Amino acid sequence: MKLTYCLRKFLSQHHVVRHIRKCGPSYGFGDESNRLENAKHKVVVEYSSPNIAKPFHMGHLRSTILGNFLATLYERLGWNVIRLNYLGDWGTQFGVLAVAFKKYGDEEKLKENPLQHLFDIYVNINKEKSLGNKEIDKAALEMFKRMESGDPEALSMWQRLKDISLQEYDKMYERLGVKFTEQHSESMYKDAGVSVIDRLKKEGLFQKDDMGKGYVEFKTGAKTIPVVVLKSDGTSLYITREIAALTDRFERYRFEKIHYVVENGQHLHFEHMYGVINTLPEYRDRLNADLHVKFGRVEGMSTRQGNVVFLKDILDEARNRMTQTLKTKSTTRVGPGEIAGTAEELGRSAIFAQDLSQQRLKPYAFDWDRVLNFNQDSGVFLQYCHSRLCSIERMNSEVAILEEMVLEDEHYSVQQAADLINHLQEYEQAVERSFSTLEPYVIVRYLYAL
Repeated sequence: MKLTYCLRKFLSQHHVVRHIRKCGPSYGFGDESNRLENAKHKVVVEYSSPNIAKPFHMGHLRSTILGNFLATLYERLGWNVIRLNYLGDWGTQFGVLAVAFKKYGDEEKLKENPLQHLFDIYVNINKEKSLGNKEIDKAALEMFKRMESGDPEALSMWQRLKDISLQEYDKMYERLGVKFTEQHSESMYKDAGVSVIDRLKKEGLFQKDDMGKGYVEFKTGAKTIPVVVLKSDGTSLYITREIAALTDRFERYRFEKIHYVVENGQHLHFEHMYGVINTLPEYRDRLNADLHVKFGRVEGMSTRQGNVVFLKDILDEARNRMTQTLKTKSTTRVGPGEIAGTAEELGRSAIFAQDLSQQRLKPYAFDWDRVLNFNQDSGVFLQYCHSRLCSIERMNSEVAILEEMVLEDEHYSVQQAADLINHLQEYEQAVERSFSTLEPYVIVRYLYAL
């Protein structure tokens, strides 16, 4: 009697398991006809986007992780995705760095740890500025004007520091397992910024204030907001180049949607960019409202030595802690020669899962002990469960596993089997909710519950 009841419970939900098996990796992402329809649509996801000559910090890492997730989610749903990395390689801040390199640059330190050295000299020059050295800003502005006017010496230094930065960033992206469809840079639009000003003038939107700065006004509700788009000395601004880049993407990609995965502190910049672009008739109402995919800050990122860390430090710390754990745990089934690679993988997935399991807009406290925990919701725990499932699958046929779930009460009760299948059935809803809200945590927490 008990056996018959168990079989009835199993058969009533067996179609769910059969459907999952039939769909394979596409399960949860809609049927083939939906994915084919989505393939007609294009989305641009801009993420990571560091400034050259500066090491990655946690803000860049959050943008990289979130952006990579969203681009992958769109792809799995069938969309045509442009993964875009937009490098900040132009502007007055580079003039400051050039002045710092002339004063504090050390070729040996540059070879040893390029981005760290450039960061250190940038900090040093800003300390001088904070102590009242007004000559630094003057020299930095002069350097940037030389760059914009095409001065060979200024451009040669800019190109050298840019190339060094790109080499280091490529190493980081390879380590993260992150790739881009295209990599653009702010400098690509240094001349196009002039075209933006000309276009604004043609529409009668460009104005000048008493200081000689060029600005554009746009309305939001009852408010009129002025946005400066040209400095009084005639050089371009970051927002001018951003608008030029956006207009280029309209023509280049013909996208339906675009997302900028950038920290919440930049929300005014995107409001201004959105407002200015909508003053131009040909671009009005062509942007999606969720253009800016915001995220909160991460608190508590430090090594055991208590120093502020950058991406390399974070990954190294995670790998080193995982290495120590793997060497000391009695349950480790990794050979000595495989520990380093396994620790790298586990450490990286632990950081990814910690970040993606948080609601985007909420700041969160980073906790190494939680991140690298084998026994609670974490990236390491997900990897551990996946490894166990793969082991079970290798040693059993699918039928044997399903029968054991239902029939062997000491391993898995009937109600637990029903709960598991019900949860599996909810995966498509989790994907839909994650997509509609652009919230990765929905899927990550679904996996923790699974």
